[in-house]
Amino acid sequence: MQRQRTSVSQEDYLKAIWNIVEEEETPPISARLAEDLQVTPPAVAAALKRMARDGQLRVRRDGTIELTSRGRARAEHLALRHRLAEKLLTDVIGLDWSKAHEEAERLEHGISDDVMDLLLHRFGRESSCPHGVPIIGGLLHLRKRRGAFPLAQAVAGDSVEVLRVQERDPQFLTFVAGLGLRPAARVRVRRREYDETMTLEVASRGARPIHLGKPATSRIWVRRV
Repeated sequence: MQRQRTSVSQEDYLKAIWNIVEEEETPPISARLAEDLQVTPPAVAAALKRMARDGQLRVRRDGTIELTSRGRARAEHLALRHRLAEKLLTDVIGLDWSKAHEEAERLEHGISDDVMDLLLHRFGRESSCPHGVPIIGGLLHLRKRRGAFPLAQAVAGDSVEVLRVQERDPQFLTFVAGLGLRPAARVRVRRREYDETMTLEVASRGARPIHLGKPATSRIWVRRV
């Protein structure tokens, strides 16, 4: 079991809260933050109290955490900086996409606003991170503008395009890359079993089927084509 830390930066809290909101469209609770950040519950409570006092968030009576407009703006800024760092690592330096998220977590803290603006100009506002998340707008943009949904929700007969692959597990990224399931891949759902295992055809692999369970298909976001 990974040892829990006693503290992380407020930036880490804001990103963690925003990631949960983007992924699940629901506000998190402190126990979820403690789990995601591997921080002790007392440390989370103390940090949330400070951040509420600073006007970055509020904790509702039911225990859910909601970002204020100030906190939301800061969180979106941090998410943008992270995606640009990933893009720099993969597109310029040549780092494998499976390592980009973790390396960007370290690199992003040293990126100034001036450098961020240059990177945004270099890659373009319409570009996406190596895992398919739009540089501007994030996962919410994929949902609202492109109709993105988890592959786990597709049904037999659907033809879909991969838009985004969840980036936090390097082994998972290596695994799906080996199956051709990167952003822009075209996939047809041949069968969906009672246990939600799917038989898929990936266009780049020809007619050879692959089989994926829900733990995998729930982390791949697609749109119907």
